[in-house]
Amino acid sequence: RLCVGARRVRPEPGVPTMSVALLAASLAFTLPRPPPLGARPPSRLCLSATDVASASALLAAYDEGHRATAAQPGSEGLGGAISANAWAAEQPPAPLGEAVRALLAAAKPGDGRIMLGFCADDAASGVAALKAWVTSLGLPKGTLHGMDRDGVPLDMSTFGSVYIKYSSHSLSAGDPPGTAILSGYGGDFRGVYFNPQLPDGLFRQYAVLPLSLFALAPAPAPEAAEGAAAALGARGG
Repeated sequence: RLCVGARRVRPEPGVPTMSVALLAASLAFTLPRPPPLGARPPSRLCLSATDVASASALLAAYDEGHRATAAQPGSEGLGGAISANAWAAEQPPAPLGEAVRALLAAAKPGDGRIMLGFCADDAASGVAALKAWVTSLGLPKGTLHGMDRDGVPLDMSTFGSVYIKYSSHSLSAGDPPGTAILSGYGGDFRGVYFNPQLPDGLFRQYAVLPLSLFALAPAPAPEAAEGAAAALGARGG
């Protein structure tokens, strides 16, 4: 099921709205054209995405909604980023996660490259998001460049906002698959650029997806771990 604008928004006179239509009988999608500057973006998106067509349709609609929000007159932040970040936070995460997984599954048979770009407030949150996405999606883990100098770890606490570029293939000679590069970032967008390479050869890039779309389960607190160990010991005795 694909729907755009699950919460109805009253359009302003003369301002077009975006729409994505699902033709249930033929499963053919009519994607919206990129909205003109000032167009009202869809309020919310929802989809049960289990195939390439529906997953691509949802992520394309999300991408266009994000762009439309950033382009609206009066949008806040550099390039309308802060307003776009707020719009992204309102979107239901589960359909987006399903869509990402569907395209990842379609890319695997042809060993298609998966590129990710993380825009985060600081190194700690950027690396946490990188770890969560890579681990949750079963992507290769390689070397992370940019957080040390000649093997000596750098103090990243005052580094500021970061951009982390990740590739499931080698980024350069000598680097293993899954290598990532961290650098400074001066923009206001927060989230992840998702660029999967599928066997059909079409260019796909969707942005900016929520950093927290995939999250690792938190480690148990020491007290909880000790309590669980004691309970197991009691049962074992």
